[in-house]
Parts: sequence; C-alpha cells; structure tokens
Amino acid sequence: MKKKLLFGILFSVSISFHIKAQDFLQKFEKEFCTCLSGKTNYTDETFKTCSYEVMSKLQKDFENFHNSTANKNRNDFMKDLMIRLINNCDPFYIHMADLKKTGMDKFRNDYKEISIDSLKNKFTETKLLADYWEIANWYFAHNENEQAERMYKEILKNEPDQVEAAYMLGALYDELGKYKEAKVLYDKVYESTGNIQYRLYSEMDLKKVK
Repeated sequence: MKKKLLFGILFSVSISFHIKAQDFLQKFEKEFCTCLSGKTNYTDETFKTCSYEVMSKLQKDFENFHNSTANKNRNDFMKDLMIRLINNCDPFYIHMADLKKTGMDKFRNDYKEISIDSLKNKFTETKLLADYWEIANWYFAHNENEQAERMYKEILKNEPDQVEAAYMLGALYDELGKYKEAKVLYDKVYESTGNIQYRLYSEMDLKKVK
C-alpha cells in the first residue's frame, strides 16, 4: 500500500513538472516570437538579441525549468526552442527561409564565373570525388537539375556518408518541391554533423508537407 502511495505521489509530481515545463516553453516561445515580430530586416544577431532579452525577462522561470529538467542545458534548450519556433512562429520561419535563400544565391554566384570545361579538365587529371562534386555543383548552380541529381546520387552510391553531396541533393530536391525526399537527406546530414541548421531545414520541409 505504501509503495502504491509513493508511486502515486511521484507520478503526480512528475506530471506536475511536465505541465509546468510545457507552460514555460509555451511562454518562452510566445515571448520570443513577439520579440522577433517587432524587428525588421533582422539577421542572426537579432536572434541573439531576442534570446538575451527574453532570457533576462524570464530568468527565474528558466532556472526553475532547468532545475526540473536537469538533463537540459542551455544549448539543448535553444535548439529545442528553434525547432518549436519553426513550427509556431512565422517570423522565425520566414527568417530561416530567407537565410537559406541567401545561401543558395551565394552558392550560385560562386559558380557564375567558373567554366564547366575547367572543372571537367581538373577531374580528368585528379579523378577525385571532390572534383566530381564540384561539377555536380556547377550543374545545380546553372539549373541543369537532372545532371546534378544524377551526379550527387552517384557520389552517394560510392560514398554513402558524404554529407556535402547529401546536403546538396537535399537542397536540389527542395527547389524541385520534393520536400519529403529533401527532409530524409537533411535528417541524414543532421545525424552525421549534429548541426542544428539541418534539423531546422528538415522541420521546414515537414511543415511544407503537412
């Protein structure tokens, strides 16, 4: 009887902590989204600014949350927050989409002045997979998508753990509207690198297919 009673108390405490933790996460998420919504033309620095402002405002609540979920450090908390913001905060989603587009624009610009013949000649000399990847990138940058897709797949067939090719193929599928396929590749890259950027791209694609 005492064991049952103790179990019931512990279970109730656990549920209480979970509810309080969820309340805090929702509160923090709302405050953070409100902060982002009040900014215009913001960058990653804006994210840091809002992080500081909201963390300072809710410092006591955050400490209580941290104490009730001892396995959560600040980095894990911020990663979880960014995932929640992707799904629940339009300004953050738009910000991430803009950053991704800026990155792709830069990628295309980097290959604008490079000739495909020079890349092919280099690969003929070296036979290196990295130089073959550069040719695939050139095709992608110049919207020759079938060629790029074929080459990225060939690279991954020979080296399944080649994260650069996996990411670029995911980015290509994104532009082609193949969001499910892109998500699978972003998840693979995230598992290999632990870089939250790829998890966010995966969440963005998941949101598109819902």
